Amino acid sequence: MKMKTVGHLLALMSLLAASAGPALGAEGSMLSKVEKPILFLDKSPVIVKYQLGRLSNEQLLLADRETTHPKFIPLWEVILGRPGMAPKFRLEAAEALAKLNKSDVPTELLAGIKRAPAAQVAVLADLSKLLVTQKPEDLKKSQSALEALAGGDGPEAARQAAFAALVGIQPADALWSLAQAKPGALAQLVAGLPLAQEGAKRAAFAGKVLPLLVVGGDAATRKAAIVASAKLPGSEAAAFGALAKLISAGTDTPTIARAMLVLPRESWPADGLKATADALLEQAKKVLVADRVQNDFLDVQQLGYQLAAKLPKELSLPVRKSFSTLGVNVIRLGTLHEQMFFDKIQLVAEVGKPVELVFHNSDAMQHNWLLAQVGAADEIGLAAEKLPPQPDSQGRLYVPASPKVLQASKMLNPNDTLRLRFDAPKEPGDYPFLCTYPGHSQRMRGILKVVKDLDEYLAQGHAEPAAPVITEWKLADLEPELAKLGKGRNFAKGKELFTTVGCIGCHKIGADGVLWGPELTAVAAKYKGDTKAVLAEILEPSKNLEPRYRPFEFTVGNDDPFTGFVLKEEADTLTVQTGPSETMVKKFAKKDIKAQPQSNSIMPPGLLNLLNKEQILDLLAFLQAGGDAKHAAFKP
Repeated sequence: MKMKTVGHLLALMSLLAASAGPALGAEGSMLSKVEKPILFLDKSPVIVKYQLGRLSNEQLLLADRETTHPKFIPLWEVILGRPGMAPKFRLEAAEALAKLNKSDVPTELLAGIKRAPAAQVAVLADLSKLLVTQKPEDLKKSQSALEALAGGDGPEAARQAAFAALVGIQPADALWSLAQAKPGALAQLVAGLPLAQEGAKRAAFAGKVLPLLVVGGDAATRKAAIVASAKLPGSEAAAFGALAKLISAGTDTPTIARAMLVLPRESWPADGLKATADALLEQAKKVLVADRVQNDFLDVQQLGYQLAAKLPKELSLPVRKSFSTLGVNVIRLGTLHEQMFFDKIQLVAEVGKPVELVFHNSDAMQHNWLLAQVGAADEIGLAAEKLPPQPDSQGRLYVPASPKVLQASKMLNPNDTLRLRFDAPKEPGDYPFLCTYPGHSQRMRGILKVVKDLDEYLAQGHAEPAAPVITEWKLADLEPELAKLGKGRNFAKGKELFTTVGCIGCHKIGADGVLWGPELTAVAAKYKGDTKAVLAEILEPSKNLEPRYRPFEFTVGNDDPFTGFVLKEEADTLTVQTGPSETMVKKFAKKDIKAQPQSNSIMPPGLLNLLNKEQILDLLAFLQAGGDAKHAAFKP
């Protein structure tokens, strides 16, 4: 490094120390981490890179972000490509760079993809998804760049995204010829097909992809074709038949199982289902017993169960029993990202039999899983709300010491997975499961249905319900309906929804609820009667995050992290609240606690996504009225 550059860095470090203070702030403040950073973007590229590199994602998003001067380009480039950044901020960065560079969004996304290291898979995935959603007329301008990336030797994720984008603007024959002319490119084109947005465009490749579903040839291309075959509209029955033949050959069985499970059940041809199930069973039997709790086997077993369900009743039960005897009853459960829901609302187990729960938290906040005695969900949920953030003897947070708690997990951080093995209850019944993180128990619930004979129960046509039906409500969808709030709303329904949606777990309105989030009795006055503004806050709770309600992730010693608010900061102590009760307020010595600010509200953005428009209006009326049943909104 040149001496001049070293001098610049030393001078900059001095300036930063003077302007931003040490890690805990100029006066030892732990809250200084969320203050707007002071940046010197008109310095040399080395200095600018150093400044941006030392900022967390939260600090980057607090910095002034403008599109009026080229000096902001490095800041936008970092936001575009930084790991852990939400896709909406990446898109904002691409749009800003397009304006500053006088280019377009696809060009900037392509540049971001090229800059991203191959190891940053999540970043490449985010940028790829954004790329393929751009308008065809904009992608057309970048066709030569897309072709160069697709046929080059870059990361596979980037090449597949480029091919997926080209699917939207190139005829199938021309794109297929392009891929065949480049070594290894055909596999990347086929792997990119499921990313393409238009079903009709994907369907045009059916005559080229389905012939690849044969034993022999390039293994990578065949595997990509297996996955793509499930995403070719109009060819579902042909895809099922070709995949079934591969099962008989014992080739790529787990990948085939996942693809067949994607195909609509109504497209499965009745002829040959029993033969397919028998062939699949033979492959399943070859899996080592120790490996029969892994996802590959579970996908094969799940396909076996689905095939059994499509067979005539006299054949269904024997086939299902054949698959179930191969391993422990493994139940997979997940979360819906930023929805604060489990991805299944009913699970099924057999009385007294071993169960292994595989729970994956794909949400942006912590969750746990607790199984309660029949009818005890409300009691356990309320007890958990009152617990301080102190682990029990098994290291679990927010798990009440009650005989009505049958099983419970530790709190899972985002993207964590756990396996919990236990024996199902010995009596049939509907046993509630819930997340007991403060404020979640009213919303994150489901039922473990315990039956006398699991195989007979499922062979009768019963099936686990799919994930809750979600409507991704936008402000533009609901704004025209707000005129209906003047009168004729249903007070009882609005009050009920205030509870079932989960508002009551964090907010108080009138005499109902608790104070963890903002008090809502006077929310109409706070927003000067603008119900649209109130609705916008519900739909995007992280957009205008008040400093008082910015969440922090706290860690004390080697304990699991927990989330809450900072109520008070003194010279040597920090008072935090981790839940909706006075018992969850605690003072810590600063030397004992680490605090990391979070950019997202504890309130998830999808709270209304299970409701229809009329339900949303009743809830808004209840909020507008401050919980007053005599308000004009509830008069005929």
